Amino acid sequence: MSGSGLVVKTHAFGDALLATPAVAALLAGGGDWCALAGPSSFEVWRRLPGLSSVIRAPFPFRGLRGALRLGCWAAGHCRRLRGFDCTVVFHALPAVRRMVRAATGAPSRSGGDSPLGPWETVAPMSAGGFAGSLYAAVAGVEVSDFRPLFRIEDSERRAVEGALPSLPCIAVAPGGGRNPRDEVAEKRWPAERFAALIGRAAASGLHVVLLGDSRDSCEASKAAALSGVASVTDLTGRTGWGEAAAVMERCVAFVGPDSGLAHLACAVGIPAVVLFGPTDPAALYAPGLVTSVVSGMPCAPCYSNNVFGGCRTGRGGCMLNIEPDMVWHALEKTLDED
Repeated sequence: MSGSGLVVKTHAFGDALLATPAVAALLAGGGDWCALAGPSSFEVWRRLPGLSSVIRAPFPFRGLRGALRLGCWAAGHCRRLRGFDCTVVFHALPAVRRMVRAATGAPSRSGGDSPLGPWETVAPMSAGGFAGSLYAAVAGVEVSDFRPLFRIEDSERRAVEGALPSLPCIAVAPGGGRNPRDEVAEKRWPAERFAALIGRAAASGLHVVLLGDSRDSCEASKAAALSGVASVTDLTGRTGWGEAAAVMERCVAFVGPDSGLAHLACAVGIPAVVLFGPTDPAALYAPGLVTSVVSGMPCAPCYSNNVFGGCRTGRGGCMLNIEPDMVWHALEKTLDED
């Protein structure tokens, strides 16, 4: 596709990573492409080779106040947003699609269920299936490799030098369940069970590195303390996405719930054991990229790629159906196969 275009995937980090293979294929077709990003997806798009620029916007917006803030932002950036020949919007939400149309005036391809006007062509993301394939359909491209793309910078590798011991390390993410739109506590695994996993890993000669943002620090500290292992490296709240990727690059495996860090592990290319309760591994990870440990609850998975409405059964404990032994055996098998 020649000319100039704008790709729009504003949130969240893991979702943006899922869209990188489709955008890379789009860029390979030629043309001058920019990306519209929110704070959570900005780090993904600024690292993707071939994009001429990344425009940062206040996404996601909530309620009238958020809509007004976004409208003011769009008005202030009208010159920059005008002049694109087309837009590719990896969102189904009509409000986002209308905002992009109003801001750019350009024809659009989107993930909506039905066109909002003659200016829009849709490839419904509600059709089900793997999200990466759905993003490729929205972009109108063929993708042969769905591994997410994330460039680690040399400065980020230097920043984590000396942070890890010489022992084989595994990256463990005790948080998860948080993104800019909603909190999904049902995606998290209890600190007590992470503690059991840490103990098994240490007894097997593996050093555990805890990763996550500052909101995960309490759970990480609790898991480390309960494990009784003195040599855990807790980096929660101390790394950005790039530094976290640089740490993972030096690890032999990743373990954690479905989260942005799990998608980042796939981009780095290390073996990943991912825990699933309400979410569907087949919808969110390309075949072969992760080893899935699922809850086995008859009502799971119940969460599609929308704002999570909460557990419909009232039990809300599908992750509690995953025992530490299940995770440890999956990790052992993954490491033996690598």
